[in-house]
Amino acid sequence: METLSPNSAILEKTRELCSMILQSGEYQENVAKIDAFFKDDDAQASYREFAQLGEELNKKQQGGALEPTDIEGYEAKLAALKEDTVTGAFMGAEETLNGIVKQISKQVGKTLELGRLPEPEDLEESGCCSSGGCGCD
Repeated sequence: METLSPNSAILEKTRELCSMILQSGEYQENVAKIDAFFKDDDAQASYREFAQLGEELNKKQQGGALEPTDIEGYEAKLAALKEDTVTGAFMGAEETLNGIVKQISKQVGKTLELGRLPEPEDLEESGCCSSGGCGCD
């Protein structure tokens, strides 16, 4: 269900924002890192192997059979991936792009929640629920 009409000024400004994002150095730099990863078969294979290990450890944890050595092995493989030029850059780029999405979403969400543009302190993490309804104001 679409809430805004296709000709909405809000959607038009959203498209402008999206265009700015696509033209930004942050976006282009990180997409280049992601593209390099997808052109490197060895990096992809290492990453898939790591993801499969994560799934196996998750199953072990659910079954109550996870050992400290399993965690150590996982952490060692993660460290090796982060040290790899291509895979580490890919992981960092994904984290950065996800962070951009989170930051923009938080700004928009807080605007809707507060009914005004949020101040920097409105956007700070408080370690509490975001609505203030949990008694931790």
